[in-house]
Parts: sequence; C-alpha cells; structure tokens
Amino acid sequence: MEENIEDKFLICKDCKRKFLFSIREQKQFGQKGWANPVRCKVCRRMKKILNLALEENVSISDEVQFSEVCDKCNRKFYTRIKRKTGINIYCDDCWEEIKRGDLNAENGKKDEGMAKS
Repeated sequence: MEENIEDKFLICKDCKRKFLFSIREQKQFGQKGWANPVRCKVCRRMKKILNLALEENVSISDEVQFSEVCDKCNRKFYTRIKRKTGINIYCDDCWEEIKRGDLNAENGKKDEGMAKS
C-alpha cells in the first residue's frame, strides 16, 4: 500500500533555515532506514568537511581548500591553490627545499609555489 507522501519543509539544526525534504529523498531515506535529516544539504556537507579535516588533523579556514598531492614527495595536503595544467604544486616542506635551491623544477613545468594549508 503506497503512502501519500508530499514534499516537506524541515528546519536545519545548524543554520535554522527551512530546507526541502523532497518526496524522492524521503523514499531514499525510508529505504535505507534513516531518520529524517536534521541538517540542510549545505550544513551536512560542511559537517562532513569538518569531520574529514579533524580526522586528518588539517587546519580549517574560511577559504576554499583543495586536496592535492605534492609533485615531489606524493604526500597528500590541502591548499588554497587550485592546480593548473602544466604547473607543479608542492607541499610546504618540498617548497622550502625549492626556495633554498635544493630542487630544480621537474618535467619542464613551471613551479606554482608553496601551497599553504
């Protein structure tokens, strides 16, 4: 027997704004056995980012951060610089070596510089 489901508006626990809990989402949540969401999509996404940053011991700023891999040591790090084609990007440690002249640019790519976390 099919229930009469309609779109619902819920109040976000974090930002206190109204958000739509659509019929499609209600069905998905029901199939998975989940309770109704308590946060809007934006706040849910921010909570996931915060949890990931805390798990990986990464500082959080108000600026957008990108996950990158250092072109020298292959270490994963977060940066405000978005990678551009043909540009090397380095973690803080490798960039310090480059600034001291310990490493030359590899693969004929231009060096973007240090990617601050």
